[in-house]
Amino acid sequence: MDTLIHDIGFWITELHFTFGETVCTPLGGLLPTAIDRYCPRFIDGALTTFELVALALVLAFGLARLLVARYWLSGPWVRRAIDGYRWVFQGTPLLIQLWILYFGLAQFDVLRDSMAWIILSSGWWVGLFTLVLNSAAYQTAILVGALANLPDGQREGALALGLSPRQAYRRILFPQAVRAAWPSLANEGILLLKASALVSTITVLDLMGHARTVFSRSYDLSVYGYAAFLYIGLTALMTLLAFAIRKYAFRQLPGDPWFERR
Repeated sequence: MDTLIHDIGFWITELHFTFGETVCTPLGGLLPTAIDRYCPRFIDGALTTFELVALALVLAFGLARLLVARYWLSGPWVRRAIDGYRWVFQGTPLLIQLWILYFGLAQFDVLRDSMAWIILSSGWWVGLFTLVLNSAAYQTAILVGALANLPDGQREGALALGLSPRQAYRRILFPQAVRAAWPSLANEGILLLKASALVSTITVLDLMGHARTVFSRSYDLSVYGYAAFLYIGLTALMTLLAFAIRKYAFRQLPGDPWFERR
C-alpha cells in the first residue's frame, strides 16, 4: 500500500513536470532569469496547490453537508458537539493545526506502527486532511447561518405539504441555503487557497514550497513576486469556476439580480 501511494504521487509529479516543460519551453528566453530555469517547478507547484485546494473544498463541503444535517435535525447534544468542533478549528490558526497533526501525531508509537502511518507520514495527505477539517468548520458555520436566515414560511409550507422534517430539509431548505450562501462559500474557497501556502511548512512542495526552494538556491526575492502572480492567477481561476457553478447549477431556481448584472 505504501509503495502504491508513493508510485501514484511520483507519477502525478512527473506528469506535472512534463506539462511544465511543455508550457515553459516555448517561453525560454522570454521569462526573467530568476524564473526561467525553474519554470517547471513553479508549474508543478501551482498544479499541486490547485489540486490540493480543489479536493479539500469538495471533501469539506461533503463533511459540512453531513454536519449541517445533523445540526439541523438532531438534538442539543449533537449541536453542542458540532459547535465544539467549529470552535476548535475556527478559533485556532491553521498553522498550529497542521503542526499538531503532522509533528504531534508522529510522537505516538501506536500510530507510527499502524497502517494509518502510511497516510500520516505524508505531508500532502496530512495537509489535505487538515484543510478539509478547517474548511468544513467554516462551511458548516456559513450554511447553518444561511439556514437560520431562510423565511420560516419555507419550512412551514413544506411540512404543510406532508413532507417530513428530513424531507423538508433535504428538498426545500438545504438547496436554498446553498444558493444563498454560495458567495460566502466561494470566498471561503479563495481564503483556503491563500492559506494553503502553510502546507509548505510540512514538506509539501506546493507553489509556496517550490518558491522557498528556489529562493534558497538563488537568493532572489523576486521569486516570491512570481509566486504571488501565480496565486493571483489561481484566485482568478477559482473565481471564474465559482461564477460558472453559480450560473449553471442554480439556473433552475428564481433569478438572482445580483448575479445577472455580472
